[in-house]
Amino acid sequence: MVKKIHLRKVIKAPVGDRILTVSIYVILSLLTLLIIIPLLNLIAFAFSNENYNAYVTFIPRGFTFRYFQYILFENPTFWSSLGNSVVMTLVITVISNVLMAMAAYPLSKDDLPFKKIVLTFFVITMLFGAGIVPTLFMLQSIGVGGTIWGVILLSINNVFNMLLYKSFFEGLPRETIEAAQVDGASNIQLFFRIVLPMSLPVFASCAFFSIVGVWNSYGSAAMFIGYSNDSQWPLAYFIYNLLSMNPKDPNAVLNSNSLVNISSAAIIISVLPILIIYPFVIRYIKSGITLGSEK
Repeated sequence: MVKKIHLRKVIKAPVGDRILTVSIYVILSLLTLLIIIPLLNLIAFAFSNENYNAYVTFIPRGFTFRYFQYILFENPTFWSSLGNSVVMTLVITVISNVLMAMAAYPLSKDDLPFKKIVLTFFVITMLFGAGIVPTLFMLQSIGVGGTIWGVILLSINNVFNMLLYKSFFEGLPRETIEAAQVDGASNIQLFFRIVLPMSLPVFASCAFFSIVGVWNSYGSAAMFIGYSNDSQWPLAYFIYNLLSMNPKDPNAVLNSNSLVNISSAAIIISVLPILIIYPFVIRYIKSGITLGSEK
């Protein structure tokens, strides 16, 4: 019995393609190191004793938990700031994404009257603002100046997410929407029962972008809440003030040696919620990266 031998012909990629592939892997590896190395250094400082800071690189020296203990149990501002950030993140993420999706859906229709004019007004708000002082006066006049609710009000409008929703809605199969309309579905039923369930990738991606943006934002709090009103600080602004605290201040709890350790511990604590959420939404983010590419 003669065995048949099948020879697989291996086709090598052109030299230029192989060089490009190797270059991409090298660049991605370098970028990964640029992210991991500072993170390892941050973790090392968070768990190191302040007396060994001069010798800290990527391994903790004089291992201790006392800086985490100071943040979690000896600093009441941390917990109020954490609560403010949770409230801001949840409210802004839910309300902003629902409203932006509702605004994007009619703008994705070709038969919408004055579509270009309405879209232009949205884009204008993305490019131009009223200014800090008029905005501050406006917030104070409606009673939300110096509070997280003023920051929430200013953060609901997110034109970038609205454009992502619009691009995705334009690629939805028209047959499904028309079938629901034939069955008698109203516009509200069509949007919430048909369109949104089909738009889970873009909704999850935009929601995650909103969560990360709000959670890490301190600029609005610095402008519209202020340094003195610490009960309204979000977590990012609390960490900002912790990093910028003057260690020579005799009334400060921190000193020049332990400031970097406590700041590192606070940053690690603030990053943990995002790291916990990320694995659950990564597959939707991968889908959202190619929004509108089929068109």
